[in-house]
Amino acid sequence: MTPTQRFRQLLQREGHTDAAPVFDPLSARVAEMRGWEVMKISGSFGKLANLAVPDELPLTNMSDLVDVAHRINRVCDLPLVVDADDGGGNALTVRRTVRELEAAGVAAIEIEDNAIPQCIGHAARRHSLMLSQDEQVGKLRAAVAARRNPDTVIVARTFALSELPRDEALARIRAYSDTGAEALMIAELPRGAQDLVEVAQATHLPLFVLGLPEQSARDAKFIQQVRLKLRFLPHIPFRMALKALTEAYDHLKNQAPHDAMLSREADGETIAELSRVTEHADWQKRFLNA
Repeated sequence: MTPTQRFRQLLQREGHTDAAPVFDPLSARVAEMRGWEVMKISGSFGKLANLAVPDELPLTNMSDLVDVAHRINRVCDLPLVVDADDGGGNALTVRRTVRELEAAGVAAIEIEDNAIPQCIGHAARRHSLMLSQDEQVGKLRAAVAARRNPDTVIVARTFALSELPRDEALARIRAYSDTGAEALMIAELPRGAQDLVEVAQATHLPLFVLGLPEQSARDAKFIQQVRLKLRFLPHIPFRMALKALTEAYDHLKNQAPHDAMLSREADGETIAELSRVTEHADWQKRFLNA
């Protein structure tokens, strides 16, 4: 099966799955080596890791995201879920975004219901500029209609629970559920796990979530009740990698002994597995007449 087909199969099984928080091809390959089944690249950390720009400004475009997704899928066979922010603009732009990400091999595409601030201080917080319900419904319908691969999953991503009165937020969720999108991503839970109970009553779609408490994640009855299928985890790997890079460069710059860092380095076997040395050697043996 293709990664996209495997992702659909994952959504059909009992319980939920945790997605590996990846940010570039290297992290994706490591996640695959360590046995994860699905991976997710977020908008914020994807921008930070690959372009060193903040999430609070429109300093990247969809071509940047497509490039990262393509490079990840070139070296990794796990299904990739992509946070596509607002889809690049209006419903016309969303059409191109979906087709470009499909061509890059993405399994699921999240389209969120807010706009990126145009300058620092323009919004109270990054996700507070909510689009109108009608505009977001049109964008989600456009995303569904744009698919060339029927296995691609379009995900309605919303911050409505944090930004709008509860009745209005749930009305939006009901409207998003009738667009043809096949999953609903709840990006924030201001009231905790109880939010998922209310959302599950307002929609027939399976739910994805960011930040669910561990106690709720281990409650099989609760998971079934709210139809939770995918849980996205904090970007601990990126933060740890950034700290390790900072310490390593400081160590080298200060001309400290290299041997003092040996215990914190990846060994040769891990590097060989990362770069698929054995696989390339097999191809060499089979196809290279040297």
